[in-house]
This record gives sequence, C-alpha cells and structure tokens, in this order.
Amino acid sequence: MVRDYSVPAIHRAVQVIELLSASHSGFSLAEVSRQTGIPKSSLFRILAALEQHSIVLQDHDRKIFRLGMKLLDWGNAALEKIDLKTIVHPHIIRMAHETRESYYLTILDGHEVIIIDRADNPEMWSIVARLGARSPVHATASGQVLIADLPEETLDRMIEQSGLKRFTPKTITSGVRLKKRLKEIVRDGYAVADAEYKPDLCAISVPIYDHNAKVVAALMTGIQSERKKKEEAIARIVRILKKEASVVSHAIGYVETAA
Repeated sequence: MVRDYSVPAIHRAVQVIELLSASHSGFSLAEVSRQTGIPKSSLFRILAALEQHSIVLQDHDRKIFRLGMKLLDWGNAALEKIDLKTIVHPHIIRMAHETRESYYLTILDGHEVIIIDRADNPEMWSIVARLGARSPVHATASGQVLIADLPEETLDRMIEQSGLKRFTPKTITSGVRLKKRLKEIVRDGYAVADAEYKPDLCAISVPIYDHNAKVVAALMTGIQSERKKKEEAIARIVRILKKEASVVSHAIGYVETAA
C-alpha cells in the first residue's frame, strides 16, 4: 500500500501561486476562489500565510493579491547553484557513445574559449585540445558561438585588445568578415569553423542559453577536415547538437519566446 504524504493546504497554496504567476495585475479574493475552487474562508488563511512570508502581496486599496519578490529571491538562489557541467556531462557522454564522435562543453573566459568538459572518441584526441585548454574566439566554432550575441562595442573592444591572429590560411582576420560570420551564426543557430584554427579540424558548435536568454556556454564537436561526405556529417551533427543544447538550455531556465 502506497502512503499519501501530501498536504492539502500546500497543494492549495501552490495552486494560488501558479494562478497569480499568470497575472500581471493580480486577482481579488473572489476571483482566486472562483478559479481555484478553494472556499474563501480557507483561501483567506492561505493568502494571509503567503503574505506573511512576502510570497504574496496585497493591494489593500484595490483589494487584489499578486506575487511578491520572495519567489524571485528563491529562483535566483536556485540558479546560482546550477552546475552546468553536471547537467551537460550525461548528454555528451551519451552523444559520444551513440555517434562515436567527441563532444566538448566550452565557456568564454576573458577573450578566450576554455574547454570545461569532454566525452571522447579516441580517434579525435590528436586534433582537439585537452580539457582545460584555451583557444582564440575568432578562429574557433565555439568561440564564434560564444561571442555571436555580444554588443558591437564589446566585440570591437575585444578585437582591438586581442587582435585577429592568423592560424591557417582560412582564419578570419578581418573584423568585417568576423561580424558577418557572427550574424550568420545568430541567424542559423550554429557555427562551423573548417580549418580556421587547425588545418585538419572542422569544428561545429551550438549555443547553450540561460534563463536570461544569454549564451553562457557552447557544445562543440570536431571532425576531420578531409572527412568523406563532410557536408552530410555536419548537417547530422548540427541536428544532434541543437537537440541536446535545447534540452540543457531549458534545464537551466531558458524559455523560448515567440518570434
């Protein structure tokens, strides 16, 4: 026999919070009662308890209730405790097992990209950097993804301070060309840097978004630049990366907005 440890009053309080969260202006006691089915006498006690803890605020002049800031405080505290690496690691392990490619989690650190997690296919070890390695943003797929939505003045300052060093004949060394590439990345939702950093590496990367819809990390993989049917492989990998990045983004609070 499965025991029911639920507490009706807590369930009702959650009902009230969810209802108020959907309103910009708040609801009266009568309206909350009507929409939740909770009797006014019980509802008043619930609202009074929530108000005592600043979860709900009451506008005494208009006689309406709305959410307070306490939930925002709790939400921000939860977001600060999110360990991105812990969330992403099972995804890249599974992708590496299923596709026999290597996958990497990268973040922006100053004007460089740093790999903070990886799941390897041994065949790729010779052309992709080790865990903790740094690389330039302008010449790498993950770097381009991480700076694609930066304000133009921030990007200009980055270019001025770090330069656009040439690593291969295909490296982007023009600010105009780099900005054009970044606009394409924002439009397409992924980056491909083929032999731009290392002559034998074609890197593919997609962004991970946080609760503020900002790019906080990138998922990346690399294939041989001379790989057969490379375009087909890139298209397949982009689909895989986008799918996993979407799951991770939602797990850390990202909510897509209507176009």
